[in-house]
Amino acid sequence: MANPLPSLGRKERVSAGRQPLLLPIIALSVILLFIASCKIIPEPGTYKDTQFFDPAKDLKPLTFSSKGQFNAFFKQYQQGRDYGGIGGVFRTTMMAETAVMDKSSGPASTPSAFTPQDSSQQRDFSPTNNQIAEVDEADIIKTDGNYIYTITGKTLFIIKAYPGEDAEVTSRIQLENYPQSLFIKGDYLAVFGNTDHPQILKRVGLSRTRGMSFLTIYDLSDKEKPKAAKEFKFEGNYFQARMIDDYIYLITVAWPDSRIPYPTPIILEGTTLKSIPVDDIVYFPVPYDSPQLANIHAIDITQPEKDITSKSLVVEGANNLYMSENNIYLTYTKYINEWQVSQKITKEVVEPKLSPEDKAFIERIKTADDDIVSPGEKEQKIMQVIQDYINSLEEDEQETLQGEIAKKVKETLQQYEYMEFTVIHKIEVKDGDIEVKASGSVPGHIISQFSLDENEGILRIATTANERWAAWEEDENPVSDSFDKDSSVKRSIPISIMPPRRFSSSNNLFTLDRNLDIIDSLKGLAEGEQIYSTRFIGDRLYMVTFRQVDPFFVFDLSNPNNIQELGKLKIPGFSRYLHPYDKDTIIGIGRDATEDGRQKGIKVSLFDVSDVAKPKEIAKWAAKEKYSQTSAEWEHKAFLFSKEKELLVIPGYNYDYNDEGGSYNGALVFSINKESIELRGIIDHSAAKQQWYSPQVERSLYIEELLYTKSPALLRINSIEDLKKIKNIELEPKGEKSIPVY
Repeated sequence: MANPLPSLGRKERVSAGRQPLLLPIIALSVILLFIASCKIIPEPGTYKDTQFFDPAKDLKPLTFSSKGQFNAFFKQYQQGRDYGGIGGVFRTTMMAETAVMDKSSGPASTPSAFTPQDSSQQRDFSPTNNQIAEVDEADIIKTDGNYIYTITGKTLFIIKAYPGEDAEVTSRIQLENYPQSLFIKGDYLAVFGNTDHPQILKRVGLSRTRGMSFLTIYDLSDKEKPKAAKEFKFEGNYFQARMIDDYIYLITVAWPDSRIPYPTPIILEGTTLKSIPVDDIVYFPVPYDSPQLANIHAIDITQPEKDITSKSLVVEGANNLYMSENNIYLTYTKYINEWQVSQKITKEVVEPKLSPEDKAFIERIKTADDDIVSPGEKEQKIMQVIQDYINSLEEDEQETLQGEIAKKVKETLQQYEYMEFTVIHKIEVKDGDIEVKASGSVPGHIISQFSLDENEGILRIATTANERWAAWEEDENPVSDSFDKDSSVKRSIPISIMPPRRFSSSNNLFTLDRNLDIIDSLKGLAEGEQIYSTRFIGDRLYMVTFRQVDPFFVFDLSNPNNIQELGKLKIPGFSRYLHPYDKDTIIGIGRDATEDGRQKGIKVSLFDVSDVAKPKEIAKWAAKEKYSQTSAEWEHKAFLFSKEKELLVIPGYNYDYNDEGGSYNGALVFSINKESIELRGIIDHSAAKQQWYSPQVERSLYIEELLYTKSPALLRINSIEDLKKIKNIELEPKGEKSIPVY
């Protein structure tokens, strides 16, 4: 056996992996010889009946005690190749240990000492438009007031940005993969995204389709010759990242059946292969359908040589992430599936009626080896036996049985006020330490990270419960032939043929304590509509819902035990993004609309909320072009605002098929103050198109008196005062033909 993996200290305890034994399944005799040589005795299979999410259950975090428990946990969720599963069979073959990988990449260069920026060179510049000022969000462009750091394609550009007349590309770093975001801190830059690296994956026995991500930290003490100070590769696809002080918190999401050599998520630090210990993996007492692993890694960007910390959570995907100064909140949506409820009850009703032979056959299915017949395949086979029995009955017997099943399904579903829930996991972070603190759930789903906010330890969250049709509910207005001819008494009609009942969408607001238990709620807000945007500011929530007109709500959250609606305003259109102008004024970015709800072009609104009982729209700008659009509606980092400079910049795009003179593709620059919004002009990027019929401007920022707008192939520099062109910087990999810019 090879040497065990190296000991890596408290923050990097290693779960020893195994070298893959390649088992080409050529003939049954080969498999039997292998089993005999390893003295493996197939264990009886397990069968777990369908469980449903219980919102009242305590979601206390649990940890795995061994690799065997970890493997057994995920094994019960494996799906067969022919039964709707994602990822096929979860293999738990034990492997030989390995310690070092990918020697061809060579050792990482030694980082230089951290050198802070010269304070005399600090300038007035715009940071990333973060939800929480103290929590930096990863983005495709950053500036320190002197340089701009940005990515296009596989190239990382370092640009001397100020003064504008002297701006130029200082250096380019060509990456093997497509980066997605970056952070900058002093003389260190971290860039990260997804990676393929088939040779590395092949050596550790991982499937290429399951995904890995990378994070590389560069020493920028010499901007013309940046050096890679540390390289990481993490199992799972990149999800999101945040940075507080010097620590990056990078989150990846991985499917469990991607881990063939190692029973837990792997990490490649330079050339050393490690994995997250099983007792650092947290799961929850919920009925998972298709569990995944959300892996959280804490890395000190200014000290790449320091140990990293990693924790992993078993989740049902990862839909959104909100981070306060102290906690990460990971959320996903869980549904009560009416079809699954009916399937389970069908089994419960029919199984006692089966013949002894059928009952025995079902027991054989349940106890079959899980490696041969997956839980998903077992469920399929059992339901086939059930269906065969139902099909063998006479028509009137089938109708009676279906009525019995439908009645029990209805009784079960009536126990649920809601059929969808947002599951919330709270992870405390401090100076690189990570600890899962609590879990909880609230009815409905959220639309974005702005649906959540933490204030003095209280989590506030706004959700929408979708419209649904309940197949097992009676309609409030039954059809006329459901009554006896000589009586107004309703006849007994099999529930299975009753028309479905429609439940309108509604919206909810909750406050939760430190343990994520619900303190107070407002439910059933704006029935028939759905939330389009939310913004928590201090003790208030500003919320926009939409169906035909835009109800702009204001809520008081100063007492988490008593949520109050303060006022609302109904106007045509809606806002998809809300941003504070000051404590009494809110900016809204969205769409104009007709009185009957037909959407039109871009709309920028200014709401006065000084009288919370009577909020009002005090100013607006609406595009004349009905097909105009802006990515700032759904990407808040594309929104640039400075109250002091009276500056608002958002990407803008319109293509007019009938009149090309009405088309534009660039950045819309507004003058904005407490009373008005005025479009000053458009910074054109149409000459740098890389793809047709889509917005080109990705981000904008300012340094002192200069405005910088970035599209994939171009960085434009203009004067904020009069929008005159200062300089264009072409963003292209070294050696490639320039893109003409006019």
